[in-house]
Amino acid sequence: MQQADFDHTLFESGNNAGDAALLVKFFHKTMPDKEKSAEEHRAVFKDVEYVDIRVAGSRTSNVCRPARPADISRFPRHYEAFKNRQEVPLEGTPLIEWALISRSQAEELAFVNVKTVEQLAALADNFASQRMGGYDLKAKAIKWLEAAKETKVPLAMQEKLDEAEERAEVAEQRANKLESTLQQMEARLNAMETTSGNSEQVELDVPNTSEVRTSRAKRRTTKE
Repeated sequence: MQQADFDHTLFESGNNAGDAALLVKFFHKTMPDKEKSAEEHRAVFKDVEYVDIRVAGSRTSNVCRPARPADISRFPRHYEAFKNRQEVPLEGTPLIEWALISRSQAEELAFVNVKTVEQLAALADNFASQRMGGYDLKAKAIKWLEAAKETKVPLAMQEKLDEAEERAEVAEQRANKLESTLQQMEARLNAMETTSGNSEQVELDVPNTSEVRTSRAKRRTTKE
């Protein structure tokens, strides 16, 4: 008898300890409705809710069956996403964004349904052993997660510092914009003052017409 390379209890509704290592998807499957077909004397089909449960690290270790009430209560987040016609969001740190692994390694692991650091850390040893460097990657993921827990408080402080820095940058941008506006207004005022001064100068340099006529009359009188 061939021995399976995965734990069958992972698919049992009573087991919740290994749920972090499972990839779960609810979906509709069109099935023949025998009763309706007999009544209508034609082929009648109906949509049946199914659940597909896969083990991270394997492309063959999975079970696909009609969804049971126990499945829905066990995986409420996945069922809610299915009802809302949404993809189940990943929980954890995506391997594709993890700096301690190459992109090609992340894509290779995604091919066997390992997509987050948390899933890699929870990977069964028998699956880790099937990949070159699998144990080392798993150990690296576990160590990284433990370090992240220890630095949880400093990370929260860093988030606050980042927010304060963003607010300071916004304030600086506003101050620079205000200063630029004031400089433009000052330049306009200076230009207006210069134009006004030139007009006054022109008025002073233009001789008075009546004074010129009086001066000419006096000259004529003197000559006579």
